[in-house]
Amino acid sequence: MLPDPESVARVAWLERFYDLVLVACVGRFANKLGVTPNLSHALLVLVWPIGLWVAWLLVTLRLNRFPDEGWLTRGIVVAQLLAMTVAAAAALSVTPADNRAGVVATAVIGLCVSALYLAIPRSTVAHRGLAAVPVAGSAVVAVVVLLSLVLPRAAAVALGSVVGLAFLAAVFGWFLPRLARRRPVDPRRAGDRYCQLFLILMGLSFIKVAFATSARNGVEYLVVAVAFVAGIALWSIYVDGVLPLGFPAPAGRQRTWIVAQLVLAVGITVAAAAVTALPPSTTGKVSVTGAVLEGGSFAAVMAGFAVLAVAAERSEPRLAYARCGAALAMAAVTVIAIVAGGLNDRSFSGVLAALVIAAAAVDGLLRTRLRDGEVPGPRVQQARSRDG
Repeated sequence: MLPDPESVARVAWLERFYDLVLVACVGRFANKLGVTPNLSHALLVLVWPIGLWVAWLLVTLRLNRFPDEGWLTRGIVVAQLLAMTVAAAAALSVTPADNRAGVVATAVIGLCVSALYLAIPRSTVAHRGLAAVPVAGSAVVAVVVLLSLVLPRAAAVALGSVVGLAFLAAVFGWFLPRLARRRPVDPRRAGDRYCQLFLILMGLSFIKVAFATSARNGVEYLVVAVAFVAGIALWSIYVDGVLPLGFPAPAGRQRTWIVAQLVLAVGITVAAAAVTALPPSTTGKVSVTGAVLEGGSFAAVMAGFAVLAVAAERSEPRLAYARCGAALAMAAVTVIAIVAGGLNDRSFSGVLAALVIAAAAVDGLLRTRLRDGEVPGPRVQQARSRDG
């Protein structure tokens, strides 16, 4: 039941282009975090990256589990990319007409996901019920989004929240485990797909931090250096401490692994946006919103890394404990910044970056010890005994 490698390779170009468009759109919304420095605005903006990531997940699952390079599939994906771009450009505009266009484009994203699953060739689907959740759920979400054009704001938010949470529960609670059992995927390819998206998001996010300039000081070379080192530290944790552990085979652990990837993607994006969008404030002091977004997102990223250590094919609890310790340390620094008040903005970001770098160093040390302490498998032991 594995996908045909040649068919998968032929659609890879579309998936990579999808990743680039998604990252650009997520960055658009992330940059809006600092427009209005309050938590209600931040929560509203954060819904967009999560929704776009879920759309990316469903499209990626469709292209990988049910390979199809026909022009109908390509046309649907391209239409969705266009709708995603329009939504990102218009949804947060100050022009009411643009806002309405953004709502319509958002609904089109959901309708394209439904159409993509409806277009699955019948010969490749052993159980048509697998398509029911993405088809029906995405269509219902699209209808609710369109209803927000005529409903009062409070009613639209309440209805959208209920439907959105129900759809997420159906995707992660029913669809993903059953898809993993009925349509297995090449573990290496699955890991590479999530790694590619994470590394693009992380790379562009931290390049954005490095490119941010101060109105007073211009290029801040220390900020550039610290952002670069912190980005490399997170990169090393993922590439050396996540991918080698393997994509999990059990359906339940796959779901946990994928949810942790969502936490990483949103966390990295928010962390970089908080560093560049909210700071530096007019006073140079860290605000409550800035502390929650920046410190909380870094803590969430480390917690996501911890979950990946225990949900992977080869579980490593000691890595999880160390990463949880780093997450707790970041959460503690965030709480101190909120309670104490008046802390220097750059100092707060510097402490968080130092914790990220320290966490990567501890992670690498633990991985080295775990490798040195591995017991050779039976085949290796037999080969050694034959050699002498």
